[in-house]
Amino acid sequence: MTLTLNAQPGTFTGKWVYRSFSVSSKPGDTLAKLALGLNELELTEQNGRIVGKRIGQGVNYDLSGIARYIAKQGATIRLTGQATISGKTYNYDYFGYLIPAWSVNGAAQPDTIMGTVLRSDPANPSDAPLIASFAATRE
Repeated sequence: MTLTLNAQPGTFTGKWVYRSFSVSSKPGDTLAKLALGLNELELTEQNGRIVGKRIGQGVNYDLSGIARYIAKQGATIRLTGQATISGKTYNYDYFGYLIPAWSVNGAAQPDTIMGTVLRSDPANPSDAPLIASFAATRE
């Protein structure tokens, strides 16, 4: 049984299956009630800069941001993007950690980013944003 922290520059490059969930402190809320999005992220990392796209469910938009690596501590990602949904524009801000991966008897956990996303309305900045959690797993 091994727990590996993959924190090498370039780690975020690739395709990721993205799932987002409402944040809830209610134990009775089901996963079906909390599920928000199922998409793909296509990311390219070079020299700590990241560009890419979020693709799926009829909403596609560009992403850009940075990756940070700290030896023996891990990697983080910060992305921003803007999407138009039903004629309305939203800003998206993402922050995530690349979590350590288990490897047990030949079965290995794929790289996974766990994080938070904030969706805000730039036309109405005083409106409360949507805040959600997300998991993105390397395809």
